[in-house]
Amino acid sequence: MKRRDAFTLIELLVVIAIIAILAAILFPVFERAREQANKTSCLSNMKQIALGILQYNQDYDDCLPYPGWMPAIAPNGRTSCYSWRWAIQPYVKNTGISLCPSYERPNEPIWNWQCSRWGDDANSGLHDGVRPLPAPDETTLEHYHGWRRSYAGANSWAHRGTVGWWNGWIVSGWLPNPVKMSSIPRPATLIQVLESREYFHDLGTWVVDGWRIWFDGNKGWFTSHNGVSNWTFMDGHAKAMKVCATFGALRWNLGDTPPDDYLWEWWTGVDPNVLRGWQQNCWRVPEYR
Repeated sequence: MKRRDAFTLIELLVVIAIIAILAAILFPVFERAREQANKTSCLSNMKQIALGILQYNQDYDDCLPYPGWMPAIAPNGRTSCYSWRWAIQPYVKNTGISLCPSYERPNEPIWNWQCSRWGDDANSGLHDGVRPLPAPDETTLEHYHGWRRSYAGANSWAHRGTVGWWNGWIVSGWLPNPVKMSSIPRPATLIQVLESREYFHDLGTWVVDGWRIWFDGNKGWFTSHNGVSNWTFMDGHAKAMKVCATFGALRWNLGDTPPDDYLWEWWTGVDPNVLRGWQQNCWRVPEYR
């Protein structure tokens, strides 16, 4: 009889084990490569947003966009939630750049985040809290623009308290004071736009304090790519760096002007002692390590 050569069971199991080991080695590499590509795409999105903000700044007498939060009350009594996100739409002309490829919930509803019913925001007119937008006849403009929530402004210019806007904005009367680019002493080292998983139009140093996102306790409020997040700066350039590194070395005293390695605010009164505790909590977020 003619003998047939074939794999034995042991040989087959060895081959399967080798394939499994190679897959275990290569799949994380492929995943990191994919995330690196997402980081590059996200950085491009943010660069376009940064340029849109700078173009707005050129057209509006050196002013950065008003941040948004409560609805603006027009002379006819109608309300419309204002936000820097759609204020720059005439310049970017593309709502697709508002969604990071790594954002975990890309198909969620568009949120009226700047009309949160919180404290003195209760008189929000047509809006009654943080919720998905309802019918298309809603006056919130981002409903029509389709802006998602992958990016937020830094608190140094995009927080309502920074612009003196705490009790509402009446279009026909009192107006808040926007941040002017000429008032920023070191635009190359101060954050302009950052990656965000939350609906707020701004994020600040308090969120670096180890805050976790509600749908995954291992992740923070800043989207990251292989441990780093993308940032744009007031002069328009963009780069990736770790969230916790944005505080710098924290080698200054309360009352001093923060040095260039502190990337958030430039005014005196920032307490480095508080920031040190927040930075330590930041490093405890698994995603940021």
